[in-house]
Amino acid sequence: MKLSSKTHYGLLACYYLGRNYPETPVPASVLENYISVSGKYLEKIMRILTGRGIVTATRGKDGGYFLAKSPENVTVGEIVRALEDDMEIIECVKENTSCKCCPTSKVWRKLYEGINNLLDEISIKQIIDGEY
Repeated sequence: MKLSSKTHYGLLACYYLGRNYPETPVPASVLENYISVSGKYLEKIMRILTGRGIVTATRGKDGGYFLAKSPENVTVGEIVRALEDDMEIIECVKENTSCKCCPTSKVWRKLYEGINNLLDEISIKQIIDGEY
């Protein structure tokens, strides 16, 4: 399984925003330079994170992005799921699916749960503090 660059850049953006929390919004241009990504691609990523309530944006001269909640309350799991279509690695791992159509469905479900449980244990604050 390979995660997209969208997820890599989104996590880097949240890390940077977490380092500046709750001071002032971080301008998009600052994030673009830090992550080395185009403005258009960053905007796409931030729109997703804003839609999921992870990031907040403000407009205007002093506008920019900031974490919607404190870094200790933002997990890597919620960022990854926001940017990777809920990490549904295969159709039968969806919550509302009781797939018993093949003998491997339990394997995929266990993998899905294990990955998500691990990612949910790691907060942006822990990354900032160098614990991960």
